[in-house]
Amino acid sequence: MPQLDLTTLESWLWDSANILRGSIDSSDFKNYIFGLLFLKRANDVFEEEVQIIMSRDGITRTDAETETYFFIPQEARWAELKKATENIGVALDKAFAAIERENTQLEGVLTATKFGDKERLSNDVLQRLLRHFNQYSLKNQDLYTPDILGDAYEYLIKQFADDSGKKGGEFYSPRGVVTTIVRLIKPQPKQRVYDPTCGSGGMLIESAKYVAALPGGKIGNNINVSLYGQEKNIGTWAIGKLNMLLHNFMDADLRKGDTLVYPQHKDDRGELMLFDRVIANPPFSQDAWWTPAEVSQEVKLDKDGKEKKITP
Repeated sequence: MPQLDLTTLESWLWDSANILRGSIDSSDFKNYIFGLLFLKRANDVFEEEVQIIMSRDGITRTDAETETYFFIPQEARWAELKKATENIGVALDKAFAAIERENTQLEGVLTATKFGDKERLSNDVLQRLLRHFNQYSLKNQDLYTPDILGDAYEYLIKQFADDSGKKGGEFYSPRGVVTTIVRLIKPQPKQRVYDPTCGSGGMLIESAKYVAALPGGKIGNNINVSLYGQEKNIGTWAIGKLNMLLHNFMDADLRKGDTLVYPQHKDDRGELMLFDRVIANPPFSQDAWWTPAEVSQEVKLDKDGKEKKITP
């Protein structure tokens, strides 16, 4: 298989959306494409790591599989899934559930999207998608850089934001805006960076890239910064978790929930955690984005006798 550059990768992934057109709404493309993107990438990296361990340690494949950082169970192996001709969606749902079971940091992420509904996705469409994603290897050795897949992931988020209209703002902030804000807050090595409305995690990733370019910004292959975030929309949160993993930020702490009502990041005493930098693009353009204010609204009559909602 040819080695991927960024342009080829982006084009290849966008072509997968053309396979889905007519089957599901365009605003849902990202969930299915991102799920299969992650599945193929995880399988290829798992296979690559198994081969390295076998060669390095002189052990059997069975033993090498137990030594990998990210384990892929048998029912989720790409080689098995691409053989399926019937009930492909059900097989994919079982594969994602098996990966979550073996890798608890992904609990609730991959199973958020359901492939088993034949009324939305036929076996034919899913077969075409699997063949499409089988065109290229996503092993580290076959990518120009291990981070190229994460860059393409961000690119696709922007494309889907454009394709689905204003809803895209829920999960994507324009890169120029993100870069400007990061340069203003100047995150430093060893700091904790927090985004209370993290969406797909783009601001946190850009912060980490900024730190990586600084003296002391990297320790070996790891960026010397801690990333934290919270997201209310469960689908967007799932995309953010996958985005972090595709960018190799395995320890990023992204949590689900309404930050204003139920902040999830607390210390051992149950008090809110403190952070060195806070970066955010809150959904001020959306209506009803703060639950307590919306449910506590009073209705009064204005001077013309018309009802008017008053937020406390």
